[in-house]
Amino acid sequence: MKSIRTDPGVRPVEVRLSSGLTDFMRQTARPGLINMAAGIPSDDALPVDGLREAAGAAMRDRALSALGYHAPEGDIELRELIAARLRGRGVGVGAEGVVITTGCSQGLAIMISLLVKPGEVVCCERPAYYALLELISRAGGLALQIPSGLDTGMNPDAVEECLSRWRPRCLFVCSSLSNPSGATVPPEARARIVESCRRHGVRIVEDEIYTDLRDDGGGEPMLARDDGSTVSLVSSFSKTVAPGLRIGYAVPGSVLEPFVRRKCIEDIHSAAIAEATVAEFLRRGMLDPHLGRLRTFYGARRRLAREAVLRAFPEGTEVSAPVGGFVIWVRLPEGLDLDAVHAGAMASGVSFCHGGVFFAGAPDRPCMRLNCAKASEEELVRGIGILGGLLKG
Repeated sequence: MKSIRTDPGVRPVEVRLSSGLTDFMRQTARPGLINMAAGIPSDDALPVDGLREAAGAAMRDRALSALGYHAPEGDIELRELIAARLRGRGVGVGAEGVVITTGCSQGLAIMISLLVKPGEVVCCERPAYYALLELISRAGGLALQIPSGLDTGMNPDAVEECLSRWRPRCLFVCSSLSNPSGATVPPEARARIVESCRRHGVRIVEDEIYTDLRDDGGGEPMLARDDGSTVSLVSSFSKTVAPGLRIGYAVPGSVLEPFVRRKCIEDIHSAAIAEATVAEFLRRGMLDPHLGRLRTFYGARRRLAREAVLRAFPEGTEVSAPVGGFVIWVRLPEGLDLDAVHAGAMASGVSFCHGGVFFAGAPDRPCMRLNCAKASEEELVRGIGILGGLLKG
């Protein structure tokens, strides 16, 4: 791997503001649009019957507690159930170490607000989740994007070099099925990254939102290699159960108390009735069978989309092959005017996520993220065909 010292593109930069998240979420309500832009799960994958049963039980058995104020950390039964699942993956945590958040986004936002002051360097992946870049921008931080492989994510050698050279405040990493690349960091690389950050005194914030969608069911998170003094974890049920519930969680580790205080100031606590519903869903053993169905469903959609892209897109296109999830990352030949393609696609009723929103600066070549889940199979193939025609001009 070329040393990042010789690569002028790997340096801390001020993040340019983007309207990516707002624009993508507005598209979710646009009728008739073949939506391959926003990272939202398929309506067909929502466990409606199970959630209806769980919500009914929550209202029947615990309505008074679920409809009143409660502790800022969240529903204790839900926290116990989450902690038990994490312990099954090697994380030594109890309910007292878990905080329920309003989606994974709130967990990321609070961690950045606690860790990052204006002008401080924040390491993240290249490419990185666009909302994370927007949060870094809001905090006044400088983003140091570490190039990530399509399959293996952050390179531990590059991480070590960045920590030594730039002394960042913290490092954010989506360790499984990274958004947008789909990369999953191998176990040995996770161990090396944790050790590097521990030696340099750099906190890791591990985004685990997609882990349960891995075809292998997920492995040990980075937090399993730490006692919480170096690694904090954030995640959510938005990609696995239902985004409308807005139930996420965090394991802040040694910054637990500041995290809880900041959350309480922001929203007192998250939606108690939604927390009780998810607790019932987990307690009744509904999550794991549902995840099994999701992995099969999304695996078929990814294969369909990859094959359609390779047929329809220009020669020289590279397509990721993630080991789970419902998005694929596409790197296109140089010289394409992706802005014009995006405008033409929207005029044709097709949306995709322009890859530029995942970079603090300019990407090295045109790229896009495609959501394989939201559209029907017929719409997915048709939409990719329309994009292919526009790309080939």
